[in-house]
Amino acid sequence: MRKLLSKRAGMVGGVIAGAVAAAAVAASGVGFAATAAPAAARSVVIADCHGARMKPGTFNRLCGDDSDYLTGVRWVSWKNVAYGRGTEHLNDCNPTCAAGHVYAYPVLLTAWRALARPGHAGQMYFSRLTEIHTGSLRRPGAATVPLTFTWHLAPSAP
Repeated sequence: MRKLLSKRAGMVGGVIAGAVAAAAVAASGVGFAATAAPAAARSVVIADCHGARMKPGTFNRLCGDDSDYLTGVRWVSWKNVAYGRGTEHLNDCNPTCAAGHVYAYPVLLTAWRALARPGHAGQMYFSRLTEIHTGSLRRPGAATVPLTFTWHLAPSAP
């Protein structure tokens, strides 16, 4: 009987010690729960001519001449990496951009490398946008377009 009581006391002591250790870790701010909450609370935006937005349906990085822009963008995920699809409209600027022809290409999109956005506490911005062309890139007179291309993005409109 004495051995049984001794084993129970040891088990209860171990459970109490474990609970105290878990409470100490939680109170100290160390561990998964303490680090996951602030990251999830941050919003991530992407900046273009229309400002910094979350999940934009259009995107225009080249504000001056509208020679390359995205429309019909649908985002399937928007976290610290975002995935979507849309249509890229690209002006061949032949013979000039004003007289050029605009071609449309289906693309898959990945927005990535989220960084702290200067001047906007708690907000992140995507600093890279990769386009992956999924359709034919061969059009008469069209500019040569790479299969994939990654834009370096600024934290606010260029």
